[in-house]
Formats: sequence, structure tokens, C-alpha cells
Amino acid sequence: MFSIVSLAAAAVLLARNAVANPIARAACNPTLTSGTAISIGGGSLEIGYTSSVPGAAIISETLSTTAAEFFAIPATIENGGYVLQVVNQDNHSPRLFPTWVNGTLELETLVTPEDGKQGFGFVCSSCSDPSTVGIGGVIGASCNVVSGWTGQCLQIGSAVGDAVTIANCADLGSGSQYFDIYLA
Repeated sequence: MFSIVSLAAAAVLLARNAVANPIARAACNPTLTSGTAISIGGGSLEIGYTSSVPGAAIISETLSTTAAEFFAIPATIENGGYVLQVVNQDNHSPRLFPTWVNGTLELETLVTPEDGKQGFGFVCSSCSDPSTVGIGGVIGASCNVVSGWTGQCLQIGSAVGDAVTIANCADLGSGSQYFDIYLA
């Protein structure tokens, strides 16, 4: 027979694991149609890139909720709902996407998204239908951006120019691994 203390300890453990696992605590995953223009911001910073050429680093930039950084394109990758195409390219450039390469995030051309290195899922506390949100509006709030390759969360730097990294998902509920997704 279980004691009240053991039941209480089990409840605390389950609650802690639910918070630490973004999938377990998720309220929603935003539904974006192919080519939806978005910005991914955390605090006063957003996820961006140093330039729109292959090999460019993914970095923290000053947040602009109305200027798109990426087009979200639904993907068929397990644990990664979207690939993120760079917006700032001319029509003659190869299509570039944030990619997990040798332990870092950088821009690479899309070859086979099924390898998972370019797929990201958005796991949010609340979501809005993009068709009801104006430019600069939030379509996903308090979101983890989860790598389909590693199952870990994107983490933004603390200053403009800092690298965006992938790390084990924290159980904080806010901070450098939590983003708002803006319609841009």
C-alpha cells in the first residue's frame, strides 16, 4: 500500500518531468501554412543569421516583430514540424535553411529534410490562428523550438551577435529557450 508521502513524492516527480519536457507541458503547436513569414523572438532578441550565404552562423539579433527572418515550411520529419527557409535571399540563390552541422547551427541548402537536421517543432503554451492575427501579432506564445534531430531546444544568446545554440530543454517556463512566434 502506498503512503501519502510516497504518493506526494510521485506527484512532484511527475509534475517536474512534465515541465522539463516541452512536449509534455505543451498546450498547442501552431499550424502554419507553407510559406508563412515569421520572426522567432525571445525577450528583445530574435533568431537571425550573419548573412544569407551557406555556412553563415545562426545568431541573436535585435527583435523586429514585423520583418520576417524565415518562411515556415511544413516538413515530414519525425519530431520536427517545419523547416525554416531564409527570407533574405534573391531568387537566384539556393534555398537556405538553419541546419544542425557538427554541433552548431548554420545556414545550409536543403538537400533531404528527412535527415532531420533541418526540422524544428514549435511547442507553445498558447497559439492563435495566423489568419486572425495581423502582421507583428503573436501566433505562438512561450514556445520551445525543438530540433527534430536532437530533441533539444534552441537557446538564444543574451546579446546581439551571440550564437543561437541547441541545449537540453530546461524546466524554467521562461528564459533563453522560450520564444514568441510572430507573424511577419
